[in-house]
Amino acid sequence: MGYQEFDNLKMAKKRDHKIMITEEAIKRVPYIEYREIPNEEYKIIHELVCQVLKLSKEENNSNEVAITYSFDTDKVMKQEDVIGVQFGDEHSVNPLADPLTYHLIMTSKECMVVSMHNHPSLSLVSVTDIRFFLQYGSIRLLVIVTNLGSVSYMVKGKKFNYRKSVELLNHTIQKYNESSGLKGYQDATKYFISNCHRVGIIYEDR
Repeated sequence: MGYQEFDNLKMAKKRDHKIMITEEAIKRVPYIEYREIPNEEYKIIHELVCQVLKLSKEENNSNEVAITYSFDTDKVMKQEDVIGVQFGDEHSVNPLADPLTYHLIMTSKECMVVSMHNHPSLSLVSVTDIRFFLQYGSIRLLVIVTNLGSVSYMVKGKKFNYRKSVELLNHTIQKYNESSGLKGYQDATKYFISNCHRVGIIYEDR
């Protein structure tokens, strides 16, 4: 991949204490018309983002849950399973640990997968999230929902440039390595968010 190595990657997501999910937070999840995504997928994605919080609240002690959804038409036509779920801990989740999720990411067509998970500590998108988003060509949309129900997302746009995005990530990792403390880690992430439009990535938060 050409990514630079960096230490303590998981620290990027250890922002603060965990917020327990409430029914009100689930109801608060906004309905979003995701840019660069077919409008017929909006309702499905909204329901799945709400499901992330429901599963986290009811089955995972408000810890991280990842749901992966493929809208690859070939898989839909063949009536394949197109939704994978993986449970994590307070600070991380590895979607690829779920066999179905792994299959969806590895076999779906380019930019036909939505990856979504919650952040219990209300943190921004992490360097780990960004790296995962860039690493797999099948992933088009990455959605982060906090345990309070707010949503942020990244999507690969029509002008997405893989090489330049990796360069931007490497600069972000360098800033991360030079940082110490919560503010420094947040500033490194904000650097990527502020510049991702230059490499064809759209970022929005609601």
